[in-house]
Amino acid sequence: MKLFKRKNGYWYIRFARGKEKSLKTKDKKLAEKLFRALYKEALEGKLILLEKYQKITLQNFIKEYLEYSASIKSHATYKRDKIALKKLLDFLGDIPLKIITPKKIEEFHTFLLRKGHKPSGVNVEIRHIKAAFNKAVFWGYLKSNPYGKIKLLKVPKRPPKFLKEQEIELILKSIDDQNFKELIICYLETGCRRQELLNLRKEDVDLQNGFIRVKGKGDKIRLIPLTKTVKKILQKRLSTVKGEQLFLYHPDTVTHKWIKLMRKLGLNYRLHDLRHTTASYLAIQGIPLKFIQELLGHSDITTTQIYAHLRPEDLQSALNISILSKSKNAGKMQACPLKILK
Repeated sequence: MKLFKRKNGYWYIRFARGKEKSLKTKDKKLAEKLFRALYKEALEGKLILLEKYQKITLQNFIKEYLEYSASIKSHATYKRDKIALKKLLDFLGDIPLKIITPKKIEEFHTFLLRKGHKPSGVNVEIRHIKAAFNKAVFWGYLKSNPYGKIKLLKVPKRPPKFLKEQEIELILKSIDDQNFKELIICYLETGCRRQELLNLRKEDVDLQNGFIRVKGKGDKIRLIPLTKTVKKILQKRLSTVKGEQLFLYHPDTVTHKWIKLMRKLGLNYRLHDLRHTTASYLAIQGIPLKFIQELLGHSDITTTQIYAHLRPEDLQSALNISILSKSKNAGKMQACPLKILK
């Protein structure tokens, strides 16, 4: 803070560059008295704020951060933030935020691995907690992020897991709930993520031009072409479903119904494997990875490249398809990646 006098004769206080306030007096002694009072008040405020930052604990920070997360992030991301931070709190306890070190964090990761967590799962926790501590630095609670130099755990690259045609046929025959069956078919024939279809609204469907508009990660909008099957399903739902949302399911309900179905059939697939299935069948048919990347909404082509490493027998099938069929549409994205869903 600085006290100064302008040419007009009035005294001013400069708080920071570009931030000034007139004391509305030409009396130097009064200006100095007001300046001392304001300086003392500002100093006390800074000390209180500094004391708050020094005393803030992990639990208090988590509470503040989750309120922030809930207000600006998707519900799914907020839930992941909450789960990751709770695990960290359970391990470290309610300690001052400033004493959390990279060593304590690495001990936390080791603890998770020993409990049976997969490296890929621990990496999810790392991403969410690192983002939280970045915000702690931004808010002034920490000078630096203890996760700053911590790298993601190495995860062995494996080919994507996808359903075989006979398994898809078995699954669809086993679903009694017509609404759930239609949702599963739409997942298979669009490659959409779980939430992307559940967020689909009537205004997002363009039957005339044959596409749907979905909002993916980072609120990125992309257009998904409709197969004949999906177009038929959506056309019916547009006229029969009340309200704007086309699939009236909570995300957790969809996952629970899928898990229950897998147990019933003795299969071991995640709901997300439907997305892998769509992409894998397209790759087997020789569709260029760039097209698959655009369909799935991958921001980086390296994410899509997992579909270039299919099992040898799948690659052999793909070669047979490309050599024997001599399709005129080779290299173009076909409307339906799965033969049984024409």
